Amino acid sequence: MNQNQRRECGRNSAAMRRLMSRADYMAEADGAAAMDNFEHPQQEDFDSEEMRGSMQMILAQNIGNFVVIEFLIGTGGIMRKQGMLYFVGRSFVTLYDEAANNFIICDIFSIKFVYFYMPNDRPRQNFNLLPGNNNNMHR
Repeated sequence: MNQNQRRECGRNSAAMRRLMSRADYMAEADGAAAMDNFEHPQQEDFDSEEMRGSMQMILAQNIGNFVVIEFLIGTGGIMRKQGMLYFVGRSFVTLYDEAANNFIICDIFSIKFVYFYMPNDRPRQNFNLLPGNNNNMHR
């Protein structure tokens, strides 16, 4: 994969460009950003000896891609969350749920599997809806 293709599918993807072009998106000079009422710090560079090959580095290299993440809850429960991979910290990841226009912050140490989707491909169901919620999401 050449460098232009790699950039197109990550931070410079169509989804990230659409997000950053919103009137309520404000980028700071240091790399931090804010959108509406959500702020995040500067994206950390995980290209260090101790972080090479880590989950954080792999996820940070794929910011802007649509993902479904499976989390281990307790000793046997699995919960899935989906959205555009928006930010990666040392102990958390942030997903942006474009359909609901909200951010989901997730514990990185509970992640067991990450599914990456091809551009314009999405799962058949919305994993962000909680069971028994009857699709009534408070916004």
